[in-house]
Amino acid sequence: MAWAGAHVIVGAPFGLTSTARSRPAESIARHPGTRRAHHLPLQHRRPQPHFTTLPCPWLKDWDSRALGPSIRYRLLPMAEDDSGLGERRLTADFAAWFGYTRFPPARFFREALIVLDANVLLDLYRITPRARRHVLEAFTSIADRLWVPHQAALEFSRNRKKVVTDRTSSFKQTRQTLRLAEANAIDAIQSAVGELREQRERNGTTRAWDIVAAGLDLASLRARLKGVMDPALSELQTLMDEYDLRPEDMQSVDTLLREIDDLLKGHIGPPYPPAELRTLVEQAHSFRFPNKIPPGFLDVDRKGTPLKAAGDFLLWCQTIDKAILMPGGDRLLILVTKETKGDWWELDDKKRPRAPLPELIQELRDSTGADLLLLSLNDFMKGVREHLSFRVPDQTLDELREVSEDIETLLPDAFRSPSAEPNLLSLTPYEFERLIQYLLIQLGYEVDTQALPFVADLFLLDRRGAETRTVIAEVKRLRGTVGADVVLQLRGALDVTGAEFALLITTGSFTAAAREAAQDAPIELIDGATLVQMLRQVGIRAIF
Repeated sequence: MAWAGAHVIVGAPFGLTSTARSRPAESIARHPGTRRAHHLPLQHRRPQPHFTTLPCPWLKDWDSRALGPSIRYRLLPMAEDDSGLGERRLTADFAAWFGYTRFPPARFFREALIVLDANVLLDLYRITPRARRHVLEAFTSIADRLWVPHQAALEFSRNRKKVVTDRTSSFKQTRQTLRLAEANAIDAIQSAVGELREQRERNGTTRAWDIVAAGLDLASLRARLKGVMDPALSELQTLMDEYDLRPEDMQSVDTLLREIDDLLKGHIGPPYPPAELRTLVEQAHSFRFPNKIPPGFLDVDRKGTPLKAAGDFLLWCQTIDKAILMPGGDRLLILVTKETKGDWWELDDKKRPRAPLPELIQELRDSTGADLLLLSLNDFMKGVREHLSFRVPDQTLDELREVSEDIETLLPDAFRSPSAEPNLLSLTPYEFERLIQYLLIQLGYEVDTQALPFVADLFLLDRRGAETRTVIAEVKRLRGTVGADVVLQLRGALDVTGAEFALLITTGSFTAAAREAAQDAPIELIDGATLVQMLRQVGIRAIF
């Protein structure tokens, strides 16, 4: 094939407009001596050998500032005998929608560039030292192929301390809850026995009933429940001993950070210039996100600022930039991420990730000629064991699977169908609690699975503001009203857990006394009607 000319493709970045690809493997990055100069206005770009621009009358009057520095140009080779933009083929230009896979997984693991997301690096601070050692050894064995986008490195650096402090806080919170569980259980039993005694009085019974003989007096309860939580406290101490990082280790450069830093030296991408960063963020919010173009469109209402909400998109842009610069031949890329949302993955009928969205696969191919394999850290380590013969114990895989548990499994089966609109009251209490957990995660809360708040249904971390806030949630599935007694119990739970805020969520309604009891407390009351509206915000239809 002769290199007689090239097409200049002008449009929004990364596949938003049609791409003149005469053949999948032909792109500027594969041609020696060419470079990507998208930061320069067209009139200042020096043409490369063997490339010309396709005649286009409006280019001579074009002002680059009108479109912004994020506009990408692709120089694509054109054969001398090409009479147009090349022949289009469904199986080539839209291959991602047909499940077309050009390369087996083994080739990816042997040859691909390995791109690490921030949440994967942060998980190294969440897992036990044993599992962490296996992951780091695997990364070290392929260190020459590792790469971290600047956006991922930035998010890792921002959140590293929080991961450790939040884990330590959850241990302290759980210990406090376990220690108070005995006293709380006694209070609950005494309250229930008190209601029984009142019922006896209302019935006017004269039959004797000895509370001491029944073993339900205060002294008997204390004796029976003494030490009941000791096994739980012992297990908590074991969990704490397994975790080797403390907040005081985070004040400077901890040993794990040194190891990660050495591993990734020279393998971290550059940032965008401020002007281009602004243009990309605006582009994400004005065009891509409203049109549900992946990735990142589900983060619009989950993160505090437009810049943070565009984080996934910026990571994707930087990944494409890197893929363009990969050497010729078959370009293979593995992106290891903890993301499980529907703006990265096609989800099965149980809302579990099944395959990368075809839009992502096709965009990467159109922009770079590269093929994508999207994996969780758990699946990546499975592949390392299978295809690279690296020793990864089952216990490590089990731990990684638990750390990266898919939140979509929380959604009850009744909501799996897109047209479903089930009655919330038809759910079991367990299903309803998991639905609320799913909702809160989608709204931006993190569920602290390490905390065991026996005095509340859920313990949450709210990072949507400038500072992390601890939140507890109480869930009530019922037809009637929630009274002031429940609100007062929740106020007590705030004191017991040390949480800063509380949510009381019900399918019913609240009495006037309940609303009054919550007025001067950091408690938000969410009734059935409000709950249905909140579910609609995350794409779930329901009635009550």
